[in-house]
Amino acid sequence: GGLESYQNSIIKGTWAVLIFPNFQVNIVARIPYPLLSPQNPSPLAFIKNISKITLLPASALIRHILTTAMVLQKLSQTFDFLKPTLYNVEKKVAARSIPNVASIPDRKKLADYKPVAEDEFDHGLWDAILKQHVVETDGTLGEIKGVHLIDYDALAKDTNFKAYLSKLENTNVAALPEPEQLAFWINAYNALCVSLLLNNWEKVQNSEGKYSINNLSEMGSAVWDNEAGIVGGKTVSLNDIEHKELRGIWDEPAVHGCIVCASASCPNLRKEAFAGSRVREQMDDQIRSWMTNESKGLELVGKKLYLSRIFLWFGDDFGGWDGLREWLPKYLEDGEAKTRIEKNTAVVRFFDYSWEMNRFGGSNS
Repeated sequence: GGLESYQNSIIKGTWAVLIFPNFQVNIVARIPYPLLSPQNPSPLAFIKNISKITLLPASALIRHILTTAMVLQKLSQTFDFLKPTLYNVEKKVAARSIPNVASIPDRKKLADYKPVAEDEFDHGLWDAILKQHVVETDGTLGEIKGVHLIDYDALAKDTNFKAYLSKLENTNVAALPEPEQLAFWINAYNALCVSLLLNNWEKVQNSEGKYSINNLSEMGSAVWDNEAGIVGGKTVSLNDIEHKELRGIWDEPAVHGCIVCASASCPNLRKEAFAGSRVREQMDDQIRSWMTNESKGLELVGKKLYLSRIFLWFGDDFGGWDGLREWLPKYLEDGEAKTRIEKNTAVVRFFDYSWEMNRFGGSNS
């Protein structure tokens, strides 16, 4: 969450930056055909033609940024060595919407708390929903394989779902033991993400017939900031949960392998609810499983190590590349990929990110 309004368009496809009156970059929109052409000689003129909003008059700096970025993008398709430069640009753009939590003092670690012997909060309803409606078969969405798909049509009719959401609304989360709080917010994120989609189903499919959570974003308002539901009597967005209740409080990078924003390139939605009594075990299992997926987790091709783009966008949560080199190998089986990470001999690249919805009955499922 948080970055999705930017897409992965800096690497794939021509891209444009839309500037709003607050002088902040709001959207990086992918343009599926060349921005510069005889019909569209000016990048900014083209943007104005496709947009219904009024842009600020372009300064020389904005023109320079747009032109430079587009040139870099085109060149990177031929010259791979330019990709690190584009990754750096992309990370800086992402930082505009992703709060830096690494400097927050005294964030919690699971290791500092005694394991919960028996859970106080019962996630049985959500657990039953996941077991019934998450399809673990080898779902393929575009180029992404091994996707856990959700039968949204059936889930929408499941009365247990509404009952579970009601439980979330009326829970005093702060009264739960810390490991249960962590498990609770992971479950809440995943459940409210599904709820947000079902409550706006008429908008989930765009004019081209493609299903994506990003279709719920509007100009100046990313889907991640939309009201997703009520937890503990308070209305929250997906960004509230991710950045405040999870990343902002917990120094547990494995959370990134557990929260799922309904997209093909996300880590797979686990077919069971997270529980305070098992949350460490479950989170670690999620990372191990994610890293075995060679289309969205990790793949070694020669000397090139392809990783999920989540490690680019949220790199600071892992302590940068040096921190990731220490953190990630413990989840990998012995082999060349693990060795190259540990010895820092890999050429790091990142997978393109697919925002196609993890919908059972999707493109190739």
